[in-house]
Amino acid sequence: MGRVRLNLANPQELLEIPGLGRDEADAIVKFRAEHGPIADAGQLSRVLGRSGLPDGVLARIDFDPADDTAPEAPGA
Repeated sequence: MGRVRLNLANPQELLEIPGLGRDEADAIVKFRAEHGPIADAGQLSRVLGRSGLPDGVLARIDFDPADDTAPEAPGA
C-alpha cells in the first residue's frame, strides 16, 4: 500500500491510515482548514490527542505540505 499525503487527503482517504477513525480524520481536516498543513508526527499526535503514533501509522503517512500549484515542467 502507498503512503497517504496527510495534507492533501480527504476524510475518506485518511481512513486508509491504519488505526485512524472517522473522528480523527475529521479532526485532521478541521485542523488543516484552521491552521494549515500538519508538519510532523509530533504535531499530528497533538491534533489527535495521542501521546504518540505507532510506527505502522507513520510508515503510511507523507507529511509533504499541500502544494497549490504543480512544479513547472522542465524547459517551460
